[in-house]
This record gives sequence, structure tokens and C-alpha cells, in this order.
Amino acid sequence: MHGRGMSWVVAVGLVFAAGAAAAQTFAVPPGRWWERPAVAGRLGLSPDQVKGLDAATYAFARRMVDLKATVEKAAIDLRAAADVEPFAPDKVRDAFAVLQQARSRLETERFDMLIKVRELLTPDQWSKLQELARARRAEKGDGAQPGPGAGQRANPPRRWR
Repeated sequence: MHGRGMSWVVAVGLVFAAGAAAAQTFAVPPGRWWERPAVAGRLGLSPDQVKGLDAATYAFARRMVDLKATVEKAAIDLRAAADVEPFAPDKVRDAFAVLQQARSRLETERFDMLIKVRELLTPDQWSKLQELARARRAEKGDGAQPGPGAGQRANPPRRWR
């Protein structure tokens, strides 16, 4: 891959990582968490709330499938534009703009789904759900508070040594 093409691929990765980090501040546990007895019991979900969560998830999931496909196609187009010789920076920039727009639409749809979930829950339920999501991230190691030596890995991957 051409040096400039690699720069675009790295930039795409950074855009995606920034979006994912922003979403963590307003997140819910993964999957159909309201169907897990422990979560549903802790939150005290009503049957109407469960129905609302099911309906919202179905509607948003159908739209997100199409949006994810658009993002994947745009990423393929960007790779193709970056690999073409002679290298055409304007075409790569255009392809990158299309990818950014597609990712933005997908992230907006995800965020709208979170807003819908928030609308369906009481303030107390939402607070408890956020606590559960934070605890899960901390367990997985991607939501823990930074401690001494933050940013340093005790055992970096071999390729980093």
C-alpha cells in the first residue's frame, strides 16, 4: 500500500475509535440485556417496558444492518482508492469523506437507539443500568479508572517489543 494510502487507513481507524469512546459515556450493556433475569430484576422492568425495548430494538436493528453495510462498502471503496496507481489524493479524500459520513449516520442511529432506551426507563432504572454498564466495562478492562503507569502495558504484544 502506498504511504499516503496507509495514512488514510490509520485516519479511518482513529475516527472509529473516537466514536466508540464517545459512545461509552452513554451506553448500555450489550445485547438484549432486558431479557437477562438478573438485569431485568435489578431494574424492575414492567411488561410494557420490555415490549417497548423489543419493538425499539427491532426497528433500530433493521436500519443499522443497512447502515453497517454502507460503512463496509465505503471502507472497501477507500482501500481501493488508496491503492490505485497513479495515486489520486483527491479521490482518496472523497472516498474518506463518504466513509466518515456513513460512520456518522451509523453512530447517530446507535445514539438515537440509546435515547429511545432512555425514554423507556425511569430515572432510577437508567441510573442502575448505567451502573451495570460501568461495572461490566471495568470487569472487561475497558472502563476502569487509570492508575499508576496508565497507558503502559505490562506485557506488550510481541510486535511492540
